[in-house]
Amino acid sequence: MEADFMRGGPVAGGERGAEDLAGRDERLTGRDEQLAAIDAALAGITGAGTSVLLRGDPGMGKTALLKVAETKARDAGLRVLRMTGAEAEAGLPFAALHQVLWPLLDDTQALSVEQRDALESALGVREGMPPEGFTVAGAALTLLAHAAARRPVVVLLDDLQWADPSSVAVFGYLRRHLAPLPVVLVGATRHAGHPSSETHAPEENGDAESLPGRVIDLEPLDERQAKRLLRTLHPWLPDTTHRRVLRAAGGNPLALRELPAQIRRVAPDHPALLAAPATADGTETFDELPLGTRLGSLYEDGLRALPDSTRRMLLVAAVGGSFAQRVSALRDMARDGVTTPWTEIHRRIDASGLARVDLMRDLLLFHHPLVRACLVHIASPAERRAAHRLLARALPAASPQRITHLAAATVGTDARLAELLHAQADGMAAQGGDAEAAGMMARAAGLSPDPATRAARLVAASGMAARGGRLRLAVELLAGAEAEARPEKPEPAAPYAFALAYTRLQLDGDPTPALELLPGALELPASPEGREHRAGLLEPMLFMLIVVAVHTGDERAWAAVDRHAGDATEPAALCRRAWAGPCPDQGAAGARAGAAPTVDPDDVPQRLREAVAALPPDRETPAAWLLLWAAAAIDAVGEHAELASPFVRHHAFATQAFIESLRAHDDFLHGRWDASLATARDGAKTSAAHGYAFNEMLFLHNAGQVLAARGDGEALAALEPVLGQAARERNMLRVAERLHGLRALCALGHGRAEDAWDHARSLTAPGVIPPRSAWFHLSLVDWIQAAVDSGHRPDALRHLRAVRAAGTARASAHHAFLVAVAEALAGEDGADQPFEAVYAFPGAERWPFPLARARLAHGARLRRRGLYGPAAARCRAALDTFTRLGTAPWAAQAARELDAMRAESEPPDETPPSHPLLSAQESRIAELAAQGLTNRQIGERLGLSPRTIGAHLYKVFPKLGITTRAGIARALEETRADVAQGGSRGASQPSGSALASAAREEIPSLGKIR
Repeated sequence: MEADFMRGGPVAGGERGAEDLAGRDERLTGRDEQLAAIDAALAGITGAGTSVLLRGDPGMGKTALLKVAETKARDAGLRVLRMTGAEAEAGLPFAALHQVLWPLLDDTQALSVEQRDALESALGVREGMPPEGFTVAGAALTLLAHAAARRPVVVLLDDLQWADPSSVAVFGYLRRHLAPLPVVLVGATRHAGHPSSETHAPEENGDAESLPGRVIDLEPLDERQAKRLLRTLHPWLPDTTHRRVLRAAGGNPLALRELPAQIRRVAPDHPALLAAPATADGTETFDELPLGTRLGSLYEDGLRALPDSTRRMLLVAAVGGSFAQRVSALRDMARDGVTTPWTEIHRRIDASGLARVDLMRDLLLFHHPLVRACLVHIASPAERRAAHRLLARALPAASPQRITHLAAATVGTDARLAELLHAQADGMAAQGGDAEAAGMMARAAGLSPDPATRAARLVAASGMAARGGRLRLAVELLAGAEAEARPEKPEPAAPYAFALAYTRLQLDGDPTPALELLPGALELPASPEGREHRAGLLEPMLFMLIVVAVHTGDERAWAAVDRHAGDATEPAALCRRAWAGPCPDQGAAGARAGAAPTVDPDDVPQRLREAVAALPPDRETPAAWLLLWAAAAIDAVGEHAELASPFVRHHAFATQAFIESLRAHDDFLHGRWDASLATARDGAKTSAAHGYAFNEMLFLHNAGQVLAARGDGEALAALEPVLGQAARERNMLRVAERLHGLRALCALGHGRAEDAWDHARSLTAPGVIPPRSAWFHLSLVDWIQAAVDSGHRPDALRHLRAVRAAGTARASAHHAFLVAVAEALAGEDGADQPFEAVYAFPGAERWPFPLARARLAHGARLRRRGLYGPAAARCRAALDTFTRLGTAPWAAQAARELDAMRAESEPPDETPPSHPLLSAQESRIAELAAQGLTNRQIGERLGLSPRTIGAHLYKVFPKLGITTRAGIARALEETRADVAQGGSRGASQPSGSALASAAREEIPSLGKIR
């Protein structure tokens, strides 16, 4: 489920169309030149006729551009005539012209008798002898001119390569005579050299350059454009499959749109498509790539027209990667696999236009990557297996590619081959290639004759898929393992528990399997094999348990982590310490066995720097995951960006989304709120659309932080279904608690101290630091300010004593800074030193929001002491920060303080007179209330209790004829207009109200995110 403020309407499920995700503009990525040419032609239609011919391979976007032209023409009130060529009608004279002129046939009375007879005979309206072509062309031009005289005409000609020759001749005539007419002709055709094109396309008349129009070639999208389009249309696509689609599509927009949709359609039955392994030489095969009808037909006719032997060798080159595209290797395989001489195959390949042989480079080059995919698409299973057998025979015995091709060529089971694949998958996983290894291990399971071995390999494959972020694939593999093992649970138990727990957490947001299965899986099994599985998964299982413990607070998870962290490596122990927080009673004795004795076990930042430096460069490992999560615990993800790089490059959406959520949080902490909110919005929308419940929750949590800080209570309330109700139902109690903290922050922004205090107390009682509460420090400043502003300073001081005893400030620099800000807020009004300590904190500017809040609070206290110069400096600095961050309520608070300083610092003779209906004391209280001060703040100023202030205001309201506090300022202003003696304020500095007005202009409107 996704909060309403994020969706702007219901979100479809996982089958969302490309248009829903991308919008109209993205569908024509990389086609700016063509769109500009169409726009220019349409814009100038009344001045002169012209033509634009779009030329390109199938799927390059020609039809989409014509649709855009049609929409724009109709929107402009132009008349549109259309034609779409059809291969079946290519031999029917004037069939294409008939489509264009049919809507105009009622106007043939405007033609001469000769022209009318010729045109109607050509179009089959009347019987008669076939007319001469130029007579028909002249008649068509006259009829078109007659129609254009009433309303400009746009003629759209699609698939001109299949238009009949007679119509093509007429269209060519029209193009040469458009100049004096308000007519625009936009055509689309394939390149003349394309295997499916004919030789009568209109641009081939030899004088295309002299025509009053443009011929524009549609080239494949470049790599940047292709990646952008693919990520926009299909953000769910696993990274390995993303690379495979990019390579197969070759910049073809239709392929970029259709291939992932076809993969998604068949993925439930063929999950390995989402984790297709790369070949050993770095290339990827096209075996079993689902093209669907549209893509599969692009080159089918040309391929089926080839002799069997030629098509078979092209298929070998298509599935064999770079090895099979070497002409020398292909020639040797041809001698072994077909009877046709290589010279004849070579000649046929070059003549087809589908590929060519480059003898100088010893390479066979396909016309387009989709030719390779179409070869596999139209081949029968037997033909594909034969190609793989031929490749396996040609490769060296020790080649990993040979094993892959043998597996693809094998029908049924083969225990020995399964063992080879198993070993190869293990080696790939050991090198950090879990995602790719999963597909290989799944194939090893399929080749295994024994059900128990088959189930064990499916379990291993599911664990690899889970660690590699291929969650849907992992679910399919788990289901297969469970089916093989029934009525028992699949073995080995540890990998099964990990894969099940991880997929359920990510897809359903359900931590229950992790809490119920992983602690038992971590217990040392009796068998050597069990110990080996447990050792290999120790770090991944600990990582997952720490993630679950942080979000649930469940002691089962923490107890398991505590019990087994001592067996783990430094990254696991460090991650546990980072999230559990400093332990003042443990001291140096808490160091993990083997840790350097000179390193303070509670100095997590230093230990993290050392551990990161010890990692293998640019390589994903379980240790890197643990260290990245440890960095998140101490709010230092941005300081260790190198940890995330391998994951982002090599992983699927689920994994990348988790990392993006950490970066969004880092952006929030460091004042990059617009970036944080944009990442959170996009991530939550995509996660919800594709069923990643846990990541959706993480993104919405990040969005909530920005919304609360900006005071957008309505949008924050919209997060309750996910961060409140659903989180509690899923036992994600720490997430629900964090929402209470965000409500406190939102209330503080609007000056509702009592509301903020109610929310703060629901988090924890005064003086109680929740054990292992991961996000406690993020609400610390809010808790303290809510206590102080609501008149509960003793509770604030008691709480800070507990914070100091817990050693919270030792966790990280950010923790220490927040504690310093909280100490300053809880201090006495005359205490400047705590605030000066905040300003002097090393790197304080890294965290602009709490720094600005400290400046605002300090400025208010300085004002109450009459120190207006320093107070104004603090408040103006705070106002600048709040304005830049886009938080209107906090900016308004700073502006009110500046207004109050202006009013209090005016000369006595400029002080507004008392209200005629109020006593002097009531007037003074009313003036201060109008400035936005709370009852407690007014009482501190005048030496009265908040209760006394409330009693005075109770009398003031009826005297002024108002019912709310908000009406005080207006009532007083009306009185000044009647009785004041005038006098300019004469200020050389802008007032706080003016600054607030300027701030509001700079701050984007709040409310729901669209």
